Amino acid sequence: MSQLPWKPIRVRNIEQQIDQAFDDLLHGQWGICGPSGGWQPEIDIYETPDSYFVEADIPGVPTDEIHIEVTPHTLIISGWRQSGCVEKSAQGVCIERRKGSFFRRFPLEHAVDPHRVERENKAGTLTLRIPKQKLKSQP
Repeated sequence: MSQLPWKPIRVRNIEQQIDQAFDDLLHGQWGICGPSGGWQPEIDIYETPDSYFVEADIPGVPTDEIHIEVTPHTLIISGWRQSGCVEKSAQGVCIERRKGSFFRRFPLEHAVDPHRVERENKAGTLTLRIPKQKLKSQP
């Protein structure tokens, strides 16, 4: 009888595998972005002492279809991407790009000024600059 080598269970590895399984479930083919056609753009948020900077990959979405909502402690980016095929009789051979609505919500640790948000949509990348609220100096 041959014996298999003993491999102790590593808790850290199991935690990573569980995290990956949930990530695959939420963002994979059958999760939130699944057959319903919805999708989630990839978004990076950077922080400086006076602002948050946001970069969102939103190719194929017209600027007027991107909705930005900023409250003192929350950023919401939502919108809609339509199908790119203009020929009604065309049949899909390989369909990889996701279409439909998207919705992303991010809590912001520091209060921001929702009235001074700067935005630019260039080459499929949405860029935001969200200034933080100025702290009132104490006497």
